Amino acid sequence: MKKKQILAAMAAVALAVSCGGRQGVEEEALPQVATYEAVGDSTLYGFACDGGSDSVIVFMHDTISDPVSYNILSALRRRQVYGNPTVGDKLALYLSADGREVLQVVDIDVLKGTWVYQELPEPRFKRMTDEEGKEMVLSEEEQHKIDSMLQRYMVPREYGITFKRDFSAQSVGGPPRQSTLDEESPVVYPPLRRYSEWHLWNGKLILTSRQRLQQNDTTQQAPKVKNDTVELVMMRRDTLVLRFADHVRNLSRKPDSLMVK
Repeated sequence: MKKKQILAAMAAVALAVSCGGRQGVEEEALPQVATYEAVGDSTLYGFACDGGSDSVIVFMHDTISDPVSYNILSALRRRQVYGNPTVGDKLALYLSADGREVLQVVDIDVLKGTWVYQELPEPRFKRMTDEEGKEMVLSEEEQHKIDSMLQRYMVPREYGITFKRDFSAQSVGGPPRQSTLDEESPVVYPPLRRYSEWHLWNGKLILTSRQRLQQNDTTQQAPKVKNDTVELVMMRRDTLVLRFADHVRNLSRKPDSLMVK
């Protein structure tokens, strides 16, 4: 642990010196280094330094080396720059196999925070087919009562996920806790996958969840790990669009999450 703390401190000092030593940097809370390395991954983690432009990023890798200038014009044209990198931001660069071309840029300081969306419940009982409906004739008043009841219960709930700089994640919101009254409700909310980690791997976003064991499980088996491979579609300061295997999710940043570490 001490070794990691020392490396993090050295990286912070190197960032201040190599990136131009902004005035007053000694009094600022310098960023901590969080790096994730996976087999076969070409993602580099580091910080944006001063001296860049709209098409060039001056990048200092976490391994405490001299800043390197990368041309990101090709990535910009392919819309593979996510966020708006500014000096001091934590960045992830995905490079080509020969290391000469930047294929993707992700501003981690823009990604971190809580992103949410609204989820509507679904009727607990499936709709009747036309044939089944012919056997049950409802009056206009009865149909109106059913529709009014469903409308009263069709209240959206907030679902979402929090991304942290240390690659940990936390799902937020979701369906209400189950109770004995749930079976009496005419609607049911979809489940929410509980994520605990996130990583970038060769241009993809990997969301990791661990299925909790039953309280009465005495086998002491390790939790089941599931990775969802997600594609970044768009990321702006207040908008995040993710493409999952079977759907596209539009999320909005929760305003009070800007200070998430």
